[in-house]
Amino acid sequence: MRWALLAASAAVAAITANVSSAQEVKREPAVAQQGGSGGEATASVTPVAALRMTSPPNASPTRTYETPNAALLEADIDYIVREGHRAVGRNEQDALWYAAAFADDLAAGRYTEARNVLRGGPGGLSGPFADMLEPFLIAAEGNVDRAVERVDAGGDNLPQPLPEVARALLFESAGRLPEAAAVYSQMIERLDTTPPSDAEPQTSEEFDRMLSAARISHAAYRAALVSHRLGRTEEARRYYNIVLSYQPRAIDAQANLQRLAAGQPPFEAPLNAVGATGRWMLFVSEFLTQAETISALIAQRDPEQGYASTSGAAFLQIGTLLASDSDDWRLYAAQQTLDAGGLDGAQRIIDQIPAASPFAPDAEVVRASIQVERGNDEAAAAAAERALVIAGSRWSIIASVGDIYRRIGHPDRAIPAFNRALTMTSDAKDRADVLGWRAYANRFAGNLPAATADMRAAYEADPSVDTRLLYVSILMDDPAAWNDGIAMARSLFAEQPDSVLRLNALGYALIQRPEGLEEGYRLLWRGFNYGQTDYSVIDSLGWAYYLFGHFDQARALIERANDLSSNDPNAEVLDHLGDIYWRLNRRDDARTRWRQALEHRPDAIRRRDIEQKLARGLTAPAPRERPLPQVSLPDGPAQRDEL
Repeated sequence: MRWALLAASAAVAAITANVSSAQEVKREPAVAQQGGSGGEATASVTPVAALRMTSPPNASPTRTYETPNAALLEADIDYIVREGHRAVGRNEQDALWYAAAFADDLAAGRYTEARNVLRGGPGGLSGPFADMLEPFLIAAEGNVDRAVERVDAGGDNLPQPLPEVARALLFESAGRLPEAAAVYSQMIERLDTTPPSDAEPQTSEEFDRMLSAARISHAAYRAALVSHRLGRTEEARRYYNIVLSYQPRAIDAQANLQRLAAGQPPFEAPLNAVGATGRWMLFVSEFLTQAETISALIAQRDPEQGYASTSGAAFLQIGTLLASDSDDWRLYAAQQTLDAGGLDGAQRIIDQIPAASPFAPDAEVVRASIQVERGNDEAAAAAAERALVIAGSRWSIIASVGDIYRRIGHPDRAIPAFNRALTMTSDAKDRADVLGWRAYANRFAGNLPAATADMRAAYEADPSVDTRLLYVSILMDDPAAWNDGIAMARSLFAEQPDSVLRLNALGYALIQRPEGLEEGYRLLWRGFNYGQTDYSVIDSLGWAYYLFGHFDQARALIERANDLSSNDPNAEVLDHLGDIYWRLNRRDDARTRWRQALEHRPDAIRRRDIEQKLARGLTAPAPRERPLPQVSLPDGPAQRDEL
C-alpha cells in the first residue's frame, strides 16, 4: 500500500508549502497595521467578532505562545489571526498565517486587503494557495461565475471530490441551488460511494475508500441539503442515505430525513459567502490533517505532542467559526483538541454548540470527557446526566454516558446505562457495540466472567473485525476463556499476517500464559519490525523481554513506549515500567511510575495490584533470565539489541 500513501502525501505538498515552518512565533507586541504585497497600510488587526469566539476571555492583546500549535490548543484564533496579519506585514511565507489573515479580511468585508494577502502569500495569485482560496473571495465580491471559472483555472490540486465541492459551495453561497445541485449530481455519479470495510485495507482500492470516506460523506451531505431545499425529495433522501451508509449514527442526516418526510426545510441555515468559505476550509482541513498524518507515518516520525497537523487544526478551527452552524465539525474540533491536551480550548470550542442543536447531547458527552481529564468526576457525572436527559432515543449517547461512568469508576451506574441502551437497539451491529462496551465496563470493574459472557454474545450478534479484536482483548485476561481468545486472535492473524494490530493482539494474548511466551515473543518482534512508532506493540515486546528476565532491554523498549504515548499516558505502560524499575533496584522510580499509573485510572484488577505494590513493593519472584528465542527478520534490525 505504499504507493497510495506516497501519492496522498505528495499531493499535500503543493498546498501546504511552508506551513510546517511556522513554528516559532515572534514575540513583539501586536501592531495596529498590516501591509499588503506593496506594503500599504490597511485596516486594524483586531479580528472580526466571529474569530474571537473561542479565544480565552480577557486575554492580553500582547500575549504570546511558543508555537501556533500551542495557541490552537487554547483555541485562540484571535491570536492566530493577529499574528497572521503581522506575518503578512513582514512578508513571511508561511501559509498558516496567510490563511488566518485572509479569513479575517474576507469575513470583515475587506476584499482588497484579502486579495493583497493572497498576492503576497506563497506562490502569489497564481500559486496553489490562491487557487484554493481566491474563488471564495471572488464569490464574496459578487461574481460567482468568475469564481467557478477560477476553480477550473486552478487545476485539480486537491483530490476528488473537493474541486466539485468548491464549485457547488460557490453556487450555494449565491443561492443558485439548481446549479449547485447539478454539480453535486455529477459529482455523486462519478464517485465510488462504497463505504470502506471495518477491516484494515489490503488493496489500493480499499485504501482509497478509507482515505476518501470522510470527504465523500460530507460532500454527499451538502448534496442532500441542496436537493432538500429544492424540494427534490427522492434525490435528497438518496444522498442522506449515502451519508448514513458511511456514518450510521449521523444525527444531522437522521434529523433532516425526518424533516424531509414532514415537508420541512433542513435545520441548517442557507449558506452565505462567509459560511461557504468556512465550509470549504473544513473540507480542506480534513485533507490536510490526513495527508500530513500519512506523511509522518511514511517518514516513521515519532508522534509529537499536540495536533497531528497544525495547519489542519488551524483550518478546522477557523472554518467552524466562519461556518457558525457547523456543529458536527465543531464536535470534531473539540475532540481533536481534547486528545491533543488542550482542555480549556476544547471546552471553549464545545461551548459554541447551542442547546437547540441536534448535536447538543454529543456536546455534553464531550464536556464530560473534558471533566474526566481534569479529574473532576462530579462535574463529569453532571454532564453525563445532562446528556441522558436530552438523549431521547439515541442509544449511542446513552452508551457513551455509560462509558463516562466507567471512566470515573462507577460501574453501578455504567452497567444500567448499557442495559438501557440495549433495550433501544435492534440492529445486530448496534447490539454488538453496546455489548462490547458493557463487556469492557465489566472487565474494568474486575468482573471477568460477566465481561466474557458479554463478548461471546457480541460476537454471536456481529462477528466483525472490531468485535473480534475486542473479544481477544477481553478473553485474554480470563483464565477460563484464554484458549478461546487465542483461537480468535489466530483467526484474525491468519486473515492479515502483516497487520501490526493483529500481530500485537495475538502476541500479547499469548504472553499472558507461560506456554505462549516463546511464540508471542516471536510474533511481537515481527510486529515491532513493522510498527516501530506504535507504542502498544513496543510495550508488548518490552513486556515479553521482562517475562524472559531481560530487564535492561525491557526498560529500553517500555521507556520508548511511554515516551510515544505521552499525549495520552497509559496506565498499563506506566505499571510495566514501574515493575521493571523495581527489578533494576530503582525503587523510588518504580513507586513514581506506579503512582502515575494510578493517576491515569487503571482497571480495578490493576488498581488493586498497584496499590499492593506501593504498600509492599513487588513480592512475587522476579522472572528468571532465560535465553531469548531466535528471531529471523530479514527486513528488520540485524540484532535484537538494536532498539
